[in-house]
Amino acid sequence: MDLARARFLVSARGREALAGLDAGLGTLPLHRLAAVLRESWAPDEAAALAEQVTLAARARERFGESPLPLYSANGLEMMTHPLVAQRRAGRLADNGLPVLDLTCGIGGDLHALAATGARGAGLDRDRPTALLAAANVPGAAVVQGEATRPPFDLSRHAVLIDPSRRAGVMRAFDPRAFTPPWDVTMTLAAAAAAGVVKGPPGIDRAHLPVAAEVEFVQLGRGLRECALWFGGDAVPGLRRAVLLPAGAELTSEAPEAPAAIVPPGPFLLDPESCVTRAGLVRHLAQRTGARMIDPEVAYLAAAEPAFDPLCATFEVLERLDFSVARLRGLLRARGWRPDEIRRRAFPVEPDELRRLLGDLPGERVTLLCTTLAGKRTVFVARRLWPPQVAPGETA
Repeated sequence: MDLARARFLVSARGREALAGLDAGLGTLPLHRLAAVLRESWAPDEAAALAEQVTLAARARERFGESPLPLYSANGLEMMTHPLVAQRRAGRLADNGLPVLDLTCGIGGDLHALAATGARGAGLDRDRPTALLAAANVPGAAVVQGEATRPPFDLSRHAVLIDPSRRAGVMRAFDPRAFTPPWDVTMTLAAAAAAGVVKGPPGIDRAHLPVAAEVEFVQLGRGLRECALWFGGDAVPGLRRAVLLPAGAELTSEAPEAPAAIVPPGPFLLDPESCVTRAGLVRHLAQRTGARMIDPEVAYLAAAEPAFDPLCATFEVLERLDFSVARLRGLLRARGWRPDEIRRRAFPVEPDELRRLLGDLPGERVTLLCTTLAGKRTVFVARRLWPPQVAPGETA
């Protein structure tokens, strides 16, 4: 977004214009929307308003609401989901320190911090973005500047850093190519009284410093981030799995199940992604009374259903050595059709397996595909839900 557009949007005239727009405009195609707005506004102002209507609609699609009054396309793309931001803001506020968001973007995290009552300030290298953030979070001090040279005394603050993982239009996967670079980000976080760094959920563990507490945060079925906590209440070396919106957590301080392998039982548990990424499968096994069925596979065998929010529970109906023909024949004979296909340590993608099996009628079942002791194996199973929880809901 250019500076002139940002200045118009944060001005009294721009705010009044946005407030007076008909909510139904968001349903119009972009070319029609722009034409309607040009009837009342100058072309550049109409374009700015049309962009805001479109981005607010996109925010509602992503988040179920439009949490901020103003957006930029890049700012919305980089914005943390409000539920994840709210949880992080609460923990930052608990430190009792003023919080600096050194990569504040359009102010999503600052907005969540403001809701806790914590004192917050923001920094962004892009002037138009900093203007939007200041308008989005009244009362927060937002300035333009470089995170690598923050105009603050970090030792007196808690910091939040979300390094950009984009170089132009390309996504960067090497942390050294982030902005700020990963090593600089770690230095900034270590210099603060407390803080958190938001990293990608798939980051190589070699980039996780031993001085950090590491948590993998999942929202619904999607793994959102790897958060590294420093100072304050952080416990160096601790690993944590977090599942939202349930608020379920598991840490490496919990007891672990024995490493011994057991045969698959009448029930299988499939841990959530946050558990596997945090390396807490055996900790979850101990909590649920389950055991490992293979040292390289996260499926767990259980004698009884275990309705823990950090795993899905399945009743095993059949087990067979994998071949497409054998599996298709079993499903046809039993009147089953694969509704969901999950895999761990299995070479065939779920969509490809579904295509190979073809269109099958019948009762919906789940296929759990894996490799046990070097042999490709499929479990045909039925998903079980806690009492009073319908399929698709969160326990």
